[in-house]
Amino acid sequence: MDIKKLTHNLLNFFINRLIEISGILITITGILIFFALITYSPDDPNFIFPDNMEIKNLLGFQGSYASDLLFQTFGLIAYLIPITFLFTGINIFLRKDFFLLVENFFYSILYLIFGTLFFSHFYNDAYIFYINGNGGFIGNYLDQTFLKNLVNNNIFYYVLIILIIFFFLISINFNLKTFYKILKKTFKLF
Repeated sequence: MDIKKLTHNLLNFFINRLIEISGILITITGILIFFALITYSPDDPNFIFPDNMEIKNLLGFQGSYASDLLFQTFGLIAYLIPITFLFTGINIFLRKDFFLLVENFFYSILYLIFGTLFFSHFYNDAYIFYINGNGGFIGNYLDQTFLKNLVNNNIFYYVLIILIIFFFLISINFNLKTFYKILKKTFKLF
């Protein structure tokens, strides 16, 4: 019995279980953020208007504050954040690669920047997000910088959409071959 080999295998086992647990926790966090965002109500208590005590958010007080923080910061593009968390957690669990979290976080920042700029510049008229608009306060800030003159061209409407989709797909580790295989198996079932 080789002690060195045994300790190496034991260490690998514990590291893999730790990575799997973190993947599960990231997936659960994505699901909870998703439920908080879809049950958002501007009438719920939040950082700006904390007086209302009737909470309509499914996750209660914490969901109300979390969804308000995400929407006021990023605007409508915040709906992509829980999807990224969900796929990141699943990929970390399956691939046992914790570095995916850092990589996906980087690409999430990129699509959030382009998304807030897009919604703030092209769709700023907000009905629900009456404080910072559809782009959040980050989008409002970016729209007041030199980027406003750059984005005024109509071609940037489509360029921003393509960049948002591109970085979002990278952040969820989208693989065209795997997607094709899943579609093929789905069509075989029917």
